[in-house]
Amino acid sequence: MSNKKRILLLGAGYGGLLTAKKLGNKFKNDSEVEITLIDKNPYHTMRTELHEVAAGRVDEDSIRIDLKKVFAKRKVNVVLDEIMDMDFNKQVLKSEKSIYEYDYLVIGAGSQPTYFGIKGAKEYTHPLWTYDDAVSLKEHILHMFREAVKETDKEKRQKMLTFVVVGGGFTGVEMMGELGEWKDRLCEDFYIDKEEVKLYLVDAMPKILPIYPDNLIKKAEKRFKDLGVEIITGAGITEVSKDSVTLGDKGNINTNTVIWAAGVEGANILEAMDLEQKGRKRIVTNDKLQALDHENVYVVGDNIFYIVEGQERPVPQMVENAEHSAPLIANNIYRDIKGGEKKSYKPGFHGSMVCIGSRYGLAHLGMPGKFFAVPGFFAMFVKHFINLVYFLQVAGFNKCWSYLLHEFVYIKDNRSFVGGHFAKLAPTFWLVPLRIFIGATWLQHGLQSMAIGEIVVGLSLIIGLFTAVSSIASIIMAVMLYGSGMPLYGIIMGSIALIGGSGSTFGLDYYVLPAFKRFWKNIGIMKKYYLYVD
Repeated sequence: MSNKKRILLLGAGYGGLLTAKKLGNKFKNDSEVEITLIDKNPYHTMRTELHEVAAGRVDEDSIRIDLKKVFAKRKVNVVLDEIMDMDFNKQVLKSEKSIYEYDYLVIGAGSQPTYFGIKGAKEYTHPLWTYDDAVSLKEHILHMFREAVKETDKEKRQKMLTFVVVGGGFTGVEMMGELGEWKDRLCEDFYIDKEEVKLYLVDAMPKILPIYPDNLIKKAEKRFKDLGVEIITGAGITEVSKDSVTLGDKGNINTNTVIWAAGVEGANILEAMDLEQKGRKRIVTNDKLQALDHENVYVVGDNIFYIVEGQERPVPQMVENAEHSAPLIANNIYRDIKGGEKKSYKPGFHGSMVCIGSRYGLAHLGMPGKFFAVPGFFAMFVKHFINLVYFLQVAGFNKCWSYLLHEFVYIKDNRSFVGGHFAKLAPTFWLVPLRIFIGATWLQHGLQSMAIGEIVVGLSLIIGLFTAVSSIASIIMAVMLYGSGMPLYGIIMGSIALIGGSGSTFGLDYYVLPAFKRFWKNIGIMKKYYLYVD
């Protein structure tokens, strides 16, 4: 029988993924420890970005990260399976076809929408919680516009062009903000008057974003007014049907689209767990984040129910909670196996950010006891910065580069907080004459002075081979040759323009770079540290 310590992680959400990476790093040279991450999907989903896919701002694949990519050349085995049952006394997880034994278990099964028993809510609304939800909702919205433009019945057409988002928290606000922006493009594409489209943000609470100070809430309300969104608060949903939603005593809204963002509960698998739970299926833990009845079972992220000493409410279900709890759990399991003192969970949350479309955000940032309200441009900057910090932990340079491209370069209608200034709109073939001119200039000067570097750079630019590297070399050489009589300012400015892929048109880069990328990304060390682009 093997003496290896087996660590199982259930769920590849924020908490599970980060914990697996931390454990992999701690035990990377330990052959006596086996780490396995189990999830039913082959990818990790950026749930905080789902609204961007659902409202057509970014490509569908931009919010997914391949698990095999994340753990390439690392001490974590990825298993695709769906756990149906578990026995904590025998220390096993069970799926339909397999049994997984463990010595330590980390539960990061995540959450799912909760419908509060409201009639028709589950059957007739569109949730926004998974990758599939976002893709399905995007297709549904497009379908409504496609059908509306052909519909001659005024009442039916209005239902198709009426959209209701239920829930005034972060998910609902972000979804409605994106939809408020996207509707302008949809109306233009489908020849529909903007006045026909009705957008409603509905919540049972007396105000949206209730954890934010009033000054930020007012800014959110003003932003929604500018986007043509009507906010209805104090309106608890009592029923949803195929073509309407009932707002208690505030009447009905006739619509074919109700988007549900009104709250979450623990994933279904938690119902099969014989563990103490509170607050919509969250597992009660001690200060080490261990389940109360089983010290070898740890809980991470959204599934934690733990009230920090001195606080009245349990730790929030937010990404920062996953980021804080993951390294602590990895440390405590390491100490269980290797010896030493375990740590207690004492998170210090730094606030939250919410986007209302691609160009405007709100943030409430700081430390316990001192928070600052931050609206507008800076809030959006912080949001993107925090995302990049997270991506750096998960998939390094590869994902950070991909994120920047999707958020700022591959965009339509200037939908970023810096507008379209970084958007790739112009084809690169217009740069071919400039590339050849600068290359010829270096070649001529190099032949006259017998400078091998200048000749190589000149030829590389002329034939369009490794143009980005050659352009950077061109800039460096121009700076070094200051005062030589060459048109250096023009060379420098032109070389900067050539960095962005000018060799991929009528150049060898068109053929060489794809093959080089395939070779480069299969080198072990490049895989391990994500030093490649897709």
